[in-house]
Amino acid sequence: MTKVKLADIFSEPNRVVVTAHRGFSGKWPENTLPAFAAAIEFGSEIIEYDLHSSRENIPVVIHDSTVDRTTDGKGEVSSLPLAAIKELNASWWEGSHAEDGYRLGSPADASSRIPTFAELLATFSGRVGMNIQIKSNPPPKMLAEVCRLFRHHHLYASAYLSVSSYLEGLAVRELDATIPLCILEDQNHMDVAAIHKQHEFGVCCVQPMRRDVVPELCATARKLGLPTNVFWANDAATVEQFVNAGVQGLLTDWPDRVIAVLLQLGRR
Repeated sequence: MTKVKLADIFSEPNRVVVTAHRGFSGKWPENTLPAFAAAIEFGSEIIEYDLHSSRENIPVVIHDSTVDRTTDGKGEVSSLPLAAIKELNASWWEGSHAEDGYRLGSPADASSRIPTFAELLATFSGRVGMNIQIKSNPPPKMLAEVCRLFRHHHLYASAYLSVSSYLEGLAVRELDATIPLCILEDQNHMDVAAIHKQHEFGVCCVQPMRRDVVPELCATARKLGLPTNVFWANDAATVEQFVNAGVQGLLTDWPDRVIAVLLQLGRR
């Protein structure tokens, strides 16, 4: 099987790339293996997911710093051993976390579990692009394990790490200077100057928030060879707004809806 490459994904200038935010999280339990499988099935080129550390410094795929919202458990992820994390049901939240999602009265899927980073890579490495967000202040041993697994699965052409700050980006580079990075520090105040700063740092792409997206920013990023993946778009009006501004990629909880709109706009 030919492994996907981010360079190929972003090679068509008029095509808008779809990143499934926490997988197909509008319909499936977020950050679970079924959500990622569905995202790929519906045509997403990239999956985005989040990593926190278990008590043993094992990277696990979950967005929040606690397990309270999405599972039947309580407590900080970092305080729980992996065995306890794997016992939790991960399907207690339905819908978009950013918009209309809500906690269920009972789990949607009795078999739903929080995957480890290693389990996710064993299933999906090479099949899809990956935007791997390491949540703020990762323990050094956990960060080292993330970099080891990134290297073990040869993700350099197909994935990148998204980190909260330039300082965390430097910490990654101390472990492996060749891992592609996306820096999130400038979100919500990302302007042309910030795009140049990111380019000088050597990021592989930029991820502005909604409020950041204007045509000048997108044009500058394109000129510098930086794909622009905006967070987030779930409806037709928002998709069209960002496409008209010149973005090259969209993060979404509903890849099926967004792809349908992009097809109508002739951008797929």
